[in-house]
Amino acid sequence: MIPVLPYPPDLSALQEVLWSGAGCVIVRGLPLDTSAQDAYLHLASQLGTVLPQTLSGTMIYSVRDEGYQLKRDFGQAGVRTSKTTEAFGFHTDSPSRLAGHTPDALGLLVLATAKSGGASVFVDGRKVYAAIAAEQPQYLERLRRPFWVDRRAELPPGEPPILPVPIFTLEPEFQVRYVRLYIEKGQELFGEPLTQFEIDALDYFDEVCARLSVSMQLERGDIQLLNNVTHLHGRTAYVDHAEPERKRHYLRIWIQRSHQA
Repeated sequence: MIPVLPYPPDLSALQEVLWSGAGCVIVRGLPLDTSAQDAYLHLASQLGTVLPQTLSGTMIYSVRDEGYQLKRDFGQAGVRTSKTTEAFGFHTDSPSRLAGHTPDALGLLVLATAKSGGASVFVDGRKVYAAIAAEQPQYLERLRRPFWVDRRAELPPGEPPILPVPIFTLEPEFQVRYVRLYIEKGQELFGEPLTQFEIDALDYFDEVCARLSVSMQLERGDIQLLNNVTHLHGRTAYVDHAEPERKRHYLRIWIQRSHQA
């Protein structure tokens, strides 16, 4: 079960769940009035430093459909799954430091929900690692070595379009970093497409994530907070409302954990 705290939440309880406990929490009941974004930003700032998510410095990023098709439009700056209605497999945000940062946590404030679909899904990467170690340990060595990961969705000037990033890191602390499409595209761009063994390893990783995951439909006014170091998340595909003002709309924040949090 995903813990649900009422807004405004007890900050100590929120920090405990996010950094030491379940790793995912829903804060429910933020009034969606003219001060909602300021209240959301203030809550995030109490957990750490709010990070920019784009090269232009966007601190609160709109997650809503803008008519893109990811595989058709991939490689253009700004083309991300968050701008489509497509399903988004299990992933962590900014696994290759797309805008120069890999956040410790992320938040999503729900302004409007889809007509149907769009469920949020979550999984603890530590449980995924343990399951693979118990069931198919031959994959772990490869998953702990870097894959080349594509960064072209948001690439700082003068920086390389791919970076080497392992899926699992154990030292100095456990971390999971993953977006399957970015790995596939990054390996192709490097000139070394995935081998069959690597495809099998990623397929099994995805299968374990799905098997161990939990899902829920978020409500208007919900704030979803997720540990982006230990956990992966995703969503199901959705059908949107026809009216522009009713379209599914979430506001995302990236957080770097402070020493006090």
